Amino acid sequence: MKRRDFLKLTGLTGVGLYTFPQELLAEDSADSDYKAIVVILLHGGNDSINMFIPSGEDEKKGYNNYASIRTSLKVSDVDLSDTLTITEGKLSIGSGNENPYYQNGTISNAYTKGFYKHAGLDLATHGLMPELAHLVNQGKVAIIANTGTLIEPATKSQLLEKTKQIPPYLFSHNSQRQLWFTGESSNQNRHGWAGILADNIPDVNNGSIYGMNISIDTGSHMLYGENSGYLNISRGGPDKYQSINRSAYDDWLAKESENPYHRFYTQIRKHSFDMQDTLVNDWENNSPSFSATNAYGEPIFSAVNYKTLGVKSTDGVGSRLQEQLKAVAKLAYIGKNAGLKREIFYVVHGGYDTHGNQTQQHGKLLRELSLGLGDFQLAMDELGMSNNVTTMNISDFGRSVGNNGNGTDHAWGGHYFVMGGAVKGGIYGELPDLTLGGDDDLTHKGRLIPTTSTSQYYGTVVKWFGVEDTLLDTIFPELKNFTTRDLGFMG
Repeated sequence: MKRRDFLKLTGLTGVGLYTFPQELLAEDSADSDYKAIVVILLHGGNDSINMFIPSGEDEKKGYNNYASIRTSLKVSDVDLSDTLTITEGKLSIGSGNENPYYQNGTISNAYTKGFYKHAGLDLATHGLMPELAHLVNQGKVAIIANTGTLIEPATKSQLLEKTKQIPPYLFSHNSQRQLWFTGESSNQNRHGWAGILADNIPDVNNGSIYGMNISIDTGSHMLYGENSGYLNISRGGPDKYQSINRSAYDDWLAKESENPYHRFYTQIRKHSFDMQDTLVNDWENNSPSFSATNAYGEPIFSAVNYKTLGVKSTDGVGSRLQEQLKAVAKLAYIGKNAGLKREIFYVVHGGYDTHGNQTQQHGKLLRELSLGLGDFQLAMDELGMSNNVTTMNISDFGRSVGNNGNGTDHAWGGHYFVMGGAVKGGIYGELPDLTLGGDDDLTHKGRLIPTTSTSQYYGTVVKWFGVEDTLLDTIFPELKNFTTRDLGFMG
């Protein structure tokens, strides 16, 4: 794509010109480097205790305590690592009962079959996530332990005695998700952290705030700033305005008018058309193609047949997340080659509110997530962008360690992951005491009190993005409450 075309796309030709405060980004932002953050929302509150399973021997933090509490939902203490076939660093998965996670052909049975242990780590990756397990073993994934909306460091007694603050409307989906979006655990009413970042570095992408934040299929408060918005693009690509008579519309817009409202509307509409035309053209003509194959030997981002997966067709493992991440891969490639420096992408994977039917529901989601992550990282490797793009997940909250009989309930702290070539693999933060009613349980249900805050989690990634400490404190005001500002998992 030509530079002048992308300036049209990102809005430089009409509205929203700003002066970029160079001192707010690290010095290397002046280089021709490109960096992108991909944020995947696991909508509904992910049960991360069953995604990254305790595998150590600690009396309170290890597997035996986990298993005694989880009962029927516990993942069996069976290490599946030897079933992974690695040839020249590439993962290969067999079909049917040759799949490492296969258990009588159903997701529900496979859900509790076992996990993949990692040398030197006291968390294991769920058996339905071989692609993610492989990335952990490669050092391309960091696990951020017991993280959540935390205003300041706090112990159980301090929270119960109300000498430390609890985030507003704790355990509420909408409220806690909103706090993840704002990046401030005490304030639901500010703009989104990515939008605030865009407000403060508006010309980082050639002078336009619209070139930085992009959502796929759905919008998010996270991307809104006081002066900045975002592009929302379908996972299948931008629309072509097929529902209107475009030539007639162009003729009408070309007419001169003395009416200031008509002139203003014309300017905005023409800008919209120019933007859309450029997007469509670039999507169709400047997108990358992918030759990489996944662990099944099929093209990446293709919908894997349920027979290949080794599960029943009724288990319904879908490919929507793969399609969304394929769109992100294409847009990141387009942006990098157009000379952009910084982009933030937002993707949603829904269905994680697993109060019931967890073995089926959560199992299906973990399989979809692992497939999508594996394909996306292969795409970044193929495009030579692995070190440029960092993927992280967020969720409403973690889920209770306690088992409600058929699922788990709303809770607080949970484990999160960061993926990419710039990531330093391993576990960061403190593993929690899982004991019901124990020192890390706010209630008697296993609602874990976070020991790492969203501010620290976000701040470490955004610092890698190139943002200096002065701006970090603006984006994440509560970061100053924590001694450790950088968790160290980014290179």
